[in-house]
Amino acid sequence: MIRPFQSHRTRLSHCFLGRSFAEKCCFSSDARPSRAFYLHFERRQTRFNDTDLFGHINNSVYYQYMDDGVNMHLINQGYGAQYPRFVAENGMKYYKPLSFPHDVEIGLRVVQLGNKSVTYDVGLFSAESPELAAQGKFVHVYVDTKTGRPVPIHEDVRAALAKLQVDPSVAEL
Repeated sequence: MIRPFQSHRTRLSHCFLGRSFAEKCCFSSDARPSRAFYLHFERRQTRFNDTDLFGHINNSVYYQYMDDGVNMHLINQGYGAQYPRFVAENGMKYYKPLSFPHDVEIGLRVVQLGNKSVTYDVGLFSAESPELAAQGKFVHVYVDTKTGRPVPIHEDVRAALAKLQVDPSVAEL
């Protein structure tokens, strides 16, 4: 456990010992899933301003792709702002860089469908490559906008999410 009085240097060294946060908290194995692992894909165009000093897409933009993929799938199914949801948790494991001007394909599957929340496994692929570039965990909690409190997922939304759900025995991230 990291205590508040520890130095910045001590906290950093603690964070980088052993496996990363994403490996400890989000992903159970180092196996890289293929495109066949995902049940639905959304496509996004990279932009020049998404790149960083090193010439590849900045890691923070991967989170935008993940958010876009999940939300565009729901919006395209007819479940937009009338079904409010907040991101409760996310994480990303990076395998290879994405770059401009290559499109990104965002693979989706649901690994846990609860009463008030849903957990997605998201795979990011360059449109020009069969190899997984990054794998993310993304948790949405459905909420009442007046109270900000979690509410049960509407049955129509649940039916759409169930189409992306995988067998729990193979759902490990």
